[in-house]
Amino acid sequence: MSLLEIKNLNLTYPNGKKIFENAEITLQPGESQALWSPNGTGKTSLFRVVTGLLKPQTADIFLEDKAVTNEEEFNALRLKVGFVLQHADDQLFFPQVIDDVAFGPLNQGLSEKEARKVSEEALSNLGILELKDALSYELSGGQKKLVTLACVLSMKPQVLLLDEPTNGLDVDSKQRLIEVINKIDAAKIIISHDPDMLSSTCTKFSTIRNCRIESIAKPEMHEHWHTHFYGGVPHTHHEST
Repeated sequence: MSLLEIKNLNLTYPNGKKIFENAEITLQPGESQALWSPNGTGKTSLFRVVTGLLKPQTADIFLEDKAVTNEEEFNALRLKVGFVLQHADDQLFFPQVIDDVAFGPLNQGLSEKEARKVSEEALSNLGILELKDALSYELSGGQKKLVTLACVLSMKPQVLLLDEPTNGLDVDSKQRLIEVINKIDAAKIIISHDPDMLSSTCTKFSTIRNCRIESIAKPEMHEHWHTHFYGGVPHTHHEST
């Protein structure tokens, strides 16, 4: 049984740009799947379709083999599928960290006492319990990323959708987040332009090509020769897309 499945996905933006044509993707229990492709190919749009935030022309969405077709069913899906946005500030809207983390559990029907307990557990599991009473706008970028992750984990999702989780983080914060992601007991789809991070967190790799979602091989380190100015000076190359 697939945990999450999307089939017959067709999406064209209002400006006429076609994003998906009969695309499909499947996520198995316990699987960690990478999704890499250039900007503008529809990665974030896919997550928005899955969670009912964007209505495509067509899409067959199944959670645990049950079709998700209306708003009531999407509301139920969002309790099991956690979406961590690319920009942490878009997900944090309460002044205090604990209130942000407890928002989801409260909407699941937990009492304030129960919501606070599971929120503190989520923060503790991420190693940031000391931030529970902190003001969100005073946090560093890495701390905000971890708090947004805690906001989703406090709801104990079966599926985790991560959109560029390490974007903008320094080396230490990135490594810490990778370690955290690998400890999370949930199936995952991770969007990123960082092949090193994806190699460290995922076992299956996909891309979007010609409006379809296709499997690709794991990124591998390789050598190549080319000529450019300052080529004799020690340097690194960064993926521009």
